[in-house]
Amino acid sequence: MPTFLQTAVTAVVVDEAHCIDEWGDDDFRPLYRKLNTLRNYTGYEIPIVACTATARTSTFDLIWSTLGYGNQPFWGLDVGADRPNLFYITRPLSDPKNPLLDILNLLPSILDGSLTLEDIPKCLLYFNSEAACREAVQFLRKVLLPHLQSCVHAFSSDISEKGKKAAWAKFQSGEYRIICATDAAGMGCNIPDIKHVVSFGVPKSKSLSTVAQRWGRGGRDRKMQATCLLLVPKWAFRPAPAATLTHQHLEHGRKTKKSEESKQDMLKRANLDERLENFINIGSPGLPSTYYLL
Repeated sequence: MPTFLQTAVTAVVVDEAHCIDEWGDDDFRPLYRKLNTLRNYTGYEIPIVACTATARTSTFDLIWSTLGYGNQPFWGLDVGADRPNLFYITRPLSDPKNPLLDILNLLPSILDGSLTLEDIPKCLLYFNSEAACREAVQFLRKVLLPHLQSCVHAFSSDISEKGKKAAWAKFQSGEYRIICATDAAGMGCNIPDIKHVVSFGVPKSKSLSTVAQRWGRGGRDRKMQATCLLLVPKWAFRPAPAATLTHQHLEHGRKTKKSEESKQDMLKRANLDERLENFINIGSPGLPSTYYLL
């Protein structure tokens, strides 16, 4: 090991280590899967720390192998992820072509000239593309009065680092009230008073971990009650089972016809991460009425 590393580096810290799994494929950030090459320079004398709030078993195993754990003593610390101040809601999109119609109720019911920035709750809206973010900004600015339109801003990976820092600073101060973002907004976001976090559509990863990461940005001061909303297409929900109806004049009950779904919708739902599909369908026959996000 080079001498300068022994004296200059105390530890290597990999924050948001779940990105090794979710972003480290060949198309996006393949170098994330090659972090084990750090061992060529640090050896095993310098510890490597991995931090994440979402690590299912397969993600943990990938982090373990990528960072070259297992050759020295390993310490794992699980502080839990219980967030009793977060209220989770999952429901189908009423209009997939204009999903923002489903969240207009988060804005004040009366939009007039007396409204101030403080009347608009801080909202973080997640979309799967940069184009969708910008369309959302344009739509919401049209809804708001002119003196409030600048409080809506887009956030995505194509913004410069300087621009990202400025956006977080203005969101922190309250100059920005609504951020329309891709998952790039997960990095560096530690705003304590976000009231609503909305995830539009099934994430590209199709995983529950992505939803949990997005929702975890809400109510970070642990004091305020925050709402976490997942809006997904109707095909993500299992069809309603047939219900048994008993007529007072009939001796035997009869069953209603089971809700029909197309084969295409069934295949789309089957392609979801199992944990995400189960979470969306909590309470369905064969599934528990409660579910742990992580």
